[in-house]
Amino acid sequence: MGKAVLRAGWWLLLPVSLLAQSNAGLYSTPKGELYTGYSFVQMEGNSMHGWNVSATGNVNRNLGIVGDFSGNYFSDKVTTGSIVTSTNLTFTSAMGGLRISDRSLRSFTPFVSALFGMTRVNGQTDVDRPGFPVSTTSNDVTGFATALGGGLDLNVHKGFFVRMVQADYFLIRANGFKHEGARVSAGIVWRFGQRPD
Repeated sequence: MGKAVLRAGWWLLLPVSLLAQSNAGLYSTPKGELYTGYSFVQMEGNSMHGWNVSATGNVNRNLGIVGDFSGNYFSDKVTTGSIVTSTNLTFTSAMGGLRISDRSLRSFTPFVSALFGMTRVNGQTDVDRPGFPVSTTSNDVTGFATALGGGLDLNVHKGFFVRMVQADYFLIRANGFKHEGARVSAGIVWRFGQRPD
């Protein structure tokens, strides 16, 4: 009778044990993380859509070193009588910095980050008038950029998380001008390796 009870108990506890082992990687600290996602920038009345990619190497459970790259795009066409004015604006950013993550929660990983680097701002305006060649005005400058903010990852699988939101104050200083706005993104965080906690 005693052996039967032990066997029954073992078979009941085995799934719990396996579940705990399968979830062990879910709440651990990865050696590296690769984020890929959609990016939205709102700056001085312009709404820009694009992409965001970042790579993070985790120094320890809470501190990571980040390389961040993004591209955002805006285009508009205005017709006034027979004159058509087309505007295209592109931001291409490369930044690096630090990220601090709170890995004490089971379902979510909140984080804050401070990124610094450069942004290339490219703007072009084409004016098409009947009977005249299309006139083009363009400007291309590169300046200092910073993104300060944070976000929230949803812990769904040990191999990847879902970045529900990352929101940053976004600043660009280029050609003597200061441009301020917000950058918001969401996507997938791919996790690689495991650090000893």
